[in-house]
Amino acid sequence: MDATIRPVERRDAFALAALRIQQDREAGHIPRDGFLTDYADAFLQTFDRYRGWLAELPDGDPAGCLLALRVRKLPTLTQTRPEWWYVQQVFVASAFRRQGIGAALMTAVQRTARDEGVRWLELRSSDAGRPLFESAGFTTPSPRVMQWTP
Repeated sequence: MDATIRPVERRDAFALAALRIQQDREAGHIPRDGFLTDYADAFLQTFDRYRGWLAELPDGDPAGCLLALRVRKLPTLTQTRPEWWYVQQVFVASAFRRQGIGAALMTAVQRTARDEGVRWLELRSSDAGRPLFESAGFTTPSPRVMQWTP
């Protein structure tokens, strides 16, 4: 792997937006005018609610990213670690896949979560991402997890 994994900073807003466009294009979506700026603005407005990592090539270009939304529950008498993270995006540009970048991004989020006393990490996996997440120790949640979609 020829990429450095580092925490996301505010200055990375446009790089993250560009990676999001790549990811959405791979899924067959057509970018709309103004998306780059809309994404960067939204990211900057909510920066403190996220933890993220960027895989950066030696020339400074982004090769991939991981963004986790910080979810903090109100304290309870039994809960000593009320924060958990929803891993919202894991993406490695197609030219850099199968080089260990995805695994390095997963290691970064897991190490930080452990160091910061995060209760758990949660994510939704595509079929393509499942092997990466399973190799990082993710399992399917209990039958108690439910969802409602309007």
